[in-house]
Amino acid sequence: MDADKAAENLTVIRQLMERPIRYSTMSGVSGILAGLAALGGVAADYWVSNNLSPKNAMWATVVIWASVFLTAFTCSVVLTHIRERKQGMPFWSPVKRRILITILPPFAAGGGLSLAIVNTWFLNDIPQQWGLIPPIWMLFYGVTLCQIGTFSISELRVMGVAFILAGLLTACNYQYEIPGTELGTAAYLALAITFGGFHIVYGIIVWIRHGG
Repeated sequence: MDADKAAENLTVIRQLMERPIRYSTMSGVSGILAGLAALGGVAADYWVSNNLSPKNAMWATVVIWASVFLTAFTCSVVLTHIRERKQGMPFWSPVKRRILITILPPFAAGGGLSLAIVNTWFLNDIPQQWGLIPPIWMLFYGVTLCQIGTFSISELRVMGVAFILAGLLTACNYQYEIPGTELGTAAYLALAITFGGFHIVYGIIVWIRHGG
């Protein structure tokens, strides 16, 4: 077998291995559960912000959103693995390694920038800019989804673009208030719409189009 033929065969094998990950094993249910977890996180965050002292609320908020992330991530991993097992696929694959490498930089950048905002306020006692954190999360998460979407289902790319647009809009209006509430509450509404609503809509669409 010559080198060109071998390379062609390897390409075909790789495509066959990646296709189930690309089209079949993404879990719509995990998207719905992630959206519900985010809505719970927004409600809990809003409550602690209005009922605890600023310092205590800061730590409570960290715990709340860390819990939301772990819940969403666990649901995604477990439900996707269940679908993979039904198709006889391994838990770890080159595609998953690419996904992990892809998501780490934007997650680290978004998390680091959020911590920098909190740390500056906490140490220097300057006016806090909590309202900037939601659009930061939306923008970096949107970039992550767009990158993953290059070798995954198209719905991820669409949701990524939606997150980026929503993040830019929120960044321009994060100090606005919802009528009848305190200044800056628009950021909470944006979190609910994006991380909650977008994920639920995405999950329903993936469930219908790809199953599971």
